Amino acid sequence: MLGVGACPLGELFEEIPEPVAAETLDTAWASGVRLYDVAPWYGLGLGEHRIGRALYRRPRADYALSTKVGRLLKAPRDRACIRPAPWKGGLAFDHIYDYSYAGIWRSYEDSLQRLGINKIDILYIHDLDTGYFPYEQDLLAHLRALETGGFRALEELKRTGEIQAYGAGINEAGMINRLLDRHPLDVFLVAGRYTLLEQGIYADELRRTAREGASIVIGGVFNSGILATGASNAARYEYPAAPAPIQERVRRLEDLAKRHGIALAAAALQFPLGFEAVASVLFGPSRPEEAAANARHFETPIPSDFWAELREESLVGEDVPLP
Repeated sequence: MLGVGACPLGELFEEIPEPVAAETLDTAWASGVRLYDVAPWYGLGLGEHRIGRALYRRPRADYALSTKVGRLLKAPRDRACIRPAPWKGGLAFDHIYDYSYAGIWRSYEDSLQRLGINKIDILYIHDLDTGYFPYEQDLLAHLRALETGGFRALEELKRTGEIQAYGAGINEAGMINRLLDRHPLDVFLVAGRYTLLEQGIYADELRRTAREGASIVIGGVFNSGILATGASNAARYEYPAAPAPIQERVRRLEDLAKRHGIALAAAALQFPLGFEAVASVLFGPSRPEEAAANARHFETPIPSDFWAELREESLVGEDVPLP
């Protein structure tokens, strides 16, 4: 399944006028997209507002909706001077981390109100990794909050039918194992770690995920943009400008795609589905034309020779499954 990730619509890279955001989501719907992923963190509430406005009048049984827990939004101390970094736009709120029992419930209920939708299908534990918590004692403190209450809240939400599944959004290698060591999860949303550019977590963490019966959703499939735009001075990789070694690797991928008459973005969108545990792939549009183009790319036939040559040129690992 193809889905929309709402991070760019939270105005990470640029401010997006409301009519453009609405048209982007309407175009995704018209293109057949029925999975939508968002988070309180995206634009500090703006992402959820925009996804909610796009979906709340549509038949609820016709789409799947996921959001995230672990951050609570609050009014800033200085309302006049708040800068919602790292967002270029977004809403003027502050946030705190809270992975406790009460924090999970509060986050879930707040999201329902921002969305204007009274049913969420999947909740992900958000950004509990070394990128946001580089000091081990801070990371362990939040993991303990999950162990002593947060997991119980998620279990209750699922048992009572409030949600259908729960899992974790992962940005850094190692966190899938650390979470599975503590609690069984239904699904992992893996951002940027399993793409045409990198597959380092496949052998250990993704294979373990599959063995333990959890599904996988792949986000950040373009590694913040470079696998959609191609190599250039403006290309982004993991949010900043792409370094030279990444640019060179992408040029090789671009050349291979051109030889086979396909768009690199099409290959990037379809690559993760070679692994049978991958249930869905997300892309993050900020313009209507991006939504339409990626829906087409997802359906574009990819020649089997492309995947074979990808392996021959050592652009993917020897053990990594291909479509």
